[in-house]
Amino acid sequence: MNSKVLEEITQLKNDDIHGASWLSLHAVNTLILAISESQAGTVADLVQEIKEVAEKLTSARPNITPITNYANQFLHQIITRSQNENNVEAFKSFAEIKGKELVKSATKAVSKAVEYACGIIGDLDTVITCSYSSTVCHVLEMARQRETRFRVIAAESKVNDKAYGEITAKQLMKYEIPVEIVPDAKINLRISKADKALVGADSITADGYLVNGKPTLQLAQAAKNKRIPFYVVCESAKFTIRGYITKSTELEPSFDNTPLTLVTGIITEKGTMQPGLVIAYIEEKAEEMAHLSA
Repeated sequence: MNSKVLEEITQLKNDDIHGASWLSLHAVNTLILAISESQAGTVADLVQEIKEVAEKLTSARPNITPITNYANQFLHQIITRSQNENNVEAFKSFAEIKGKELVKSATKAVSKAVEYACGIIGDLDTVITCSYSSTVCHVLEMARQRETRFRVIAAESKVNDKAYGEITAKQLMKYEIPVEIVPDAKINLRISKADKALVGADSITADGYLVNGKPTLQLAQAAKNKRIPFYVVCESAKFTIRGYITKSTELEPSFDNTPLTLVTGIITEKGTMQPGLVIAYIEEKAEEMAHLSA
């Protein structure tokens, strides 16, 4: 495998700073790099090479669903094309174009979800969050740009020696958004000062769970106890489609499984979806994928 591609995969695997949306785009761009750097002599060899790169990317961060979703979507497109294409250079050009289109559509989906989520931030609100999500930060930054006055409580979200709440606070302070960092142990005490909770997601699973960094479960339970709305913002590419993503993976130690029964709404590029509708949507998509594979 090309050394540049291997380096990008290693960076993806070891990245403990960026959120799932950023890492997913990184993965797609790595697939594009693999196409451009390939020295394969035939279309069949090139397809096999890209399959191997896709497998390494999905294995590098198994809990980040959009990496697998995007990789499978990309593979489906190029495998379909490969059945009627013998010219390697023409095939590479097609694959690079499809990869760039995927990056563009993924970026647009995140932007749309951010725009919808911005609408839940009201004047004088106090928003509580945890872990680190670039998408959540973009929502709050957009609300600030629209001159909405609000403040943020960020749980310290400490995992080993890294405090992800501090990363969130540093990002928001660039936009002069008031942020209070609270120890994770005090979430239950401080939650009563919040009007709503907003977190990102690494995955929404087909069996009804939100996968996100710790202490998302603790925050969701505290919000439920105090009857504070708990929202998730993410693009629909973070939905785990049963039958489309077949490999089951163990949850990484720094992640929580939070039941969707604790979630008020999931804000995507399609608007705000109730948890029950999300499950129905996932099942519908699974049927579509099964039909395409048949």
